[in-house]
Amino acid sequence: MVNLQSEFIKFHEAIKLSDENDTLRQKREILLNKLRQNISEEVASYTHFNQGSYAMGTGIKPDDGDYDIDVGLKFQIKKEDYEDPVQVKKWVYDALAGHTKKVQIRRSCVTVTYQEDGEEAYHVDFAVYAANNPDEKLYLAKGKENSSADYRYWEESDPQALIDLLHDRFTDADDRKQFRRIIRYAKKWKNRHFDLSGNSAPTGIALTALAYTYFNPSFEMDFFPPKKTYDDFTAFKNLMIAIQNSFSWRWDENAQCSCYTISHCLPVKPENNLFEKMTAKQQNDFYHKIETLISKLEAVENGGKKSDACKVMTEIFGEDFPVTVEKSYVGTSESA
Repeated sequence: MVNLQSEFIKFHEAIKLSDENDTLRQKREILLNKLRQNISEEVASYTHFNQGSYAMGTGIKPDDGDYDIDVGLKFQIKKEDYEDPVQVKKWVYDALAGHTKKVQIRRSCVTVTYQEDGEEAYHVDFAVYAANNPDEKLYLAKGKENSSADYRYWEESDPQALIDLLHDRFTDADDRKQFRRIIRYAKKWKNRHFDLSGNSAPTGIALTALAYTYFNPSFEMDFFPPKKTYDDFTAFKNLMIAIQNSFSWRWDENAQCSCYTISHCLPVKPENNLFEKMTAKQQNDFYHKIETLISKLEAVENGGKKSDACKVMTEIFGEDFPVTVEKSYVGTSESA
């Protein structure tokens, strides 16, 4: 097949967060300062840390333009002293309410949304934790103001362990860079081919966890001098085949049909099934979208011209993937 590595690198540069990180950092610092200034002196002390794709280095530019950053707030409290975790989340909400037109207590965080020209442009998610527990574990506050008691609880969590786990997955820094690139490609493919509302699409953290389990670096090794030449196309294709092979064919009572379903747990606490919110039919749709993706990748693998291969890749990833025309075709209809 044709070599698409240079195109993949250009594609990666086009989709990864870069200058936007500066804006996100500025928004985070403004809100953290406001939180320090406005939070009640009567509440417990806290520290903050970055979490999520921003901290893991796997974020991509969102197709809808709504950039986000996740911040953890570790309050020095025991969860037993606050039976209702929403009470603790309200400390944060009350300090930030009014900073923008939209500040919300959501199920797993407090979200501050910024708008530009009437459209949502950035949001900062504050996850609230109880950090001074006898078992020395961290617990995330879950629930909204209107949630029933069953949906207000403290959930054991370890966001830093996930960051460390992904960083330590590969000792070679260049292998680790390819690992992060492949996660970004998977997210971009997901954003292009799924309805992102509701639970019909796999989440970014689900794709990241799958990559953690199934990704293997792909490269050719030159020994004199020692040098790795990476192959992102093969690495991405092999990951998708491995994910497809992780599905099971089973009967689903709710759907009243057999479906391809998938179960995969977060590799750190709370170790929840990352596909539990997707219905069997949605999981089955996920399987067939991977099946279609692999067919397109195989067509690229069996093709002869780089321009044709690139055009198929734009079907997979969108217009951010560059289309290269072979020099021998410049000036012909191939370059039109």
